[in-house]
Amino acid sequence: MERVTAQDKVTRLAVDARFHHAGLRQGLSPATLRKLDAIARLRVFPRDAVVVAQGGPIDFVGNVVRGVLRLQRLQSDGRSHVVGLLIPSDMFGRVFTERSDFSIETATEVTLCCFERHAFEGLMAGCHDLEHRVLLSVLDELDAAREWINLLAVQTVAARLATYLLILCRRWPHQTSELTSDAQRIVVRIPVGRNDLAQYLGTTVETISRTVQGFSRQGLIRIHSPLQFEILDLPGLIALSSNDDFDCDSMLEILRRR
Repeated sequence: MERVTAQDKVTRLAVDARFHHAGLRQGLSPATLRKLDAIARLRVFPRDAVVVAQGGPIDFVGNVVRGVLRLQRLQSDGRSHVVGLLIPSDMFGRVFTERSDFSIETATEVTLCCFERHAFEGLMAGCHDLEHRVLLSVLDELDAAREWINLLAVQTVAARLATYLLILCRRWPHQTSELTSDAQRIVVRIPVGRNDLAQYLGTTVETISRTVQGFSRQGLIRIHSPLQFEILDLPGLIALSSNDDFDCDSMLEILRRR
C-alpha cells in the first residue's frame, strides 16, 4: 500500500473487493464494471480528517466503503453546521463541478472507494448505464436533504431525535439497524458520536443525553449503549416524530427481508 499523504493511504482496488463501490455498481453492464474497476482506488482516512475542503477543488468522487462522512458548512459568522451524513454505499463528491460548497470530513475512520473526477466524468460520457446510476445517486442525495430539512423543522429535540432514529431504520436499514431474535423489534445504531449528532440535530450533547434518558423512562427504547438502542414502542416513537410517512409494518418488513 502506497502512502500518499500524512492523512490518507491509497491502493488499487483488489479483485475480491468489488463490493467496495456497490452503491454505483448496481445495474451496470459487465463492460462498464470492468472500466469502473480499472480506475477505482481505495483510500483510508483517519477520524476528523478533511477529505474535501469547503471551497476547495473536487479531485475525486466515489462511495463510502466503511465508516461515516459528515458534510459540514462553515458560515460567514464562524459557526459550522453538519448538513449531512454519509454511510457505506453512499456516494460522495460531485461530478462536473470544480469546487465544493461545503467540506467533506470524516466522522470516524473511513475507507473510501475513489475515482479521479475527470476520469470518472469521461467514463460517464461513454457509459449511459453509469450516467443513469449517478443520476439515481443524486436523487437519493436530494431525498436525504429533504429529510434533513423536515427534521430541523420539527420544534422539539425529542421529536427530532425520534425522527432521526426512524430515518436510520428506513433509509439505511441494513447498515444501522437489525431485528431482535424474535423479529418483533428493531435495534438501531447511531453511526456517529454525540458531538456530531448534536450538531446535526441543532442542539447540544447534554440535551441529547437527557432526551435519550427520557425515551428510556417512557418505555420507548431500551439503551444498549450510548449509541445503540432497542426500540420497544415503534408506534409511540412514530407518534412522537409527528411524521405520517413512517409505517411500522413496512419498516419491520424491510429488515425481515434482509
